[in-house]
Amino acid sequence: MRKTNVAPEPLDRPLAWVARWSARLLGACQGADALDTLHRFLGALAPVTNFIVFEFARDRQPVLVDSNYDRAYMQSAMVPYCGGLYLLDPFWRTVLDGRAGLVRMDDIAPEDFRQSEYFLRHYQATGVVDELRYVVPLASGTCVHVFVEREAPLPNFDEEERGRFGDVEPLVRAFLERHFAWRDTQRSAVPPQRPGFDLREQIRSMQPGDITARETDIIELMLKGHAAKSMARALDIEEGTVTNHKRNIYAKLGIHSQAQLFDRFLRTLTAG
Repeated sequence: MRKTNVAPEPLDRPLAWVARWSARLLGACQGADALDTLHRFLGALAPVTNFIVFEFARDRQPVLVDSNYDRAYMQSAMVPYCGGLYLLDPFWRTVLDGRAGLVRMDDIAPEDFRQSEYFLRHYQATGVVDELRYVVPLASGTCVHVFVEREAPLPNFDEEERGRFGDVEPLVRAFLERHFAWRDTQRSAVPPQRPGFDLREQIRSMQPGDITARETDIIELMLKGHAAKSMARALDIEEGTVTNHKRNIYAKLGIHSQAQLFDRFLRTLTAG
């Protein structure tokens, strides 16, 4: 189901290499094959398993733009993500904060993120072991994310590889800004937009009228992968207070684990 993979190229003459690829990107940025050219450029820097491009906006669900997977397969695979799970993605914070640049998952995720139900069911199920994203806010008000991922058995990106991707970030950003400006001129009509989700509203709807503001805080952090110590630090309260809140939340919802909490959250998304 995956398109052709890209093999890394030797960088024995870095200046000539960058000049050659800059010319290719410049020539491709206003064309239908632009993102395929970007994929090949990034794959030439270091081995990459997945190349995925999403367009995000604060007020609507994310839109899959491109991938090295078959589009129909990816559209199907990303239905849960676009249907609300993106709210738990550590990278969603970059959209809300207006952040830009090359961002690594482990640098922005909670310290216990890899033990969260979201990670175990979404990331681990895909086999992703490491992820970098180019985060590029656009003049249109949307934000483009280019996912550069590795799946097992490939290892995490090492420091040298991350350095390469970071060095070309200005080139990638300029390319994406020009390409998406061109895409806007090619749209004969604006496609219907699916409204986004409000995470705290979804949490409160798990038990309407019965979940307090502080309990909403706790549930939000739990779903995002924070452990008790991390929640206490984020909310400036004692760990014992966090434990008490969790006990009350479980009692109100009639559940006994974070797995059940996650399932309850998923049901609110599908019910909406």
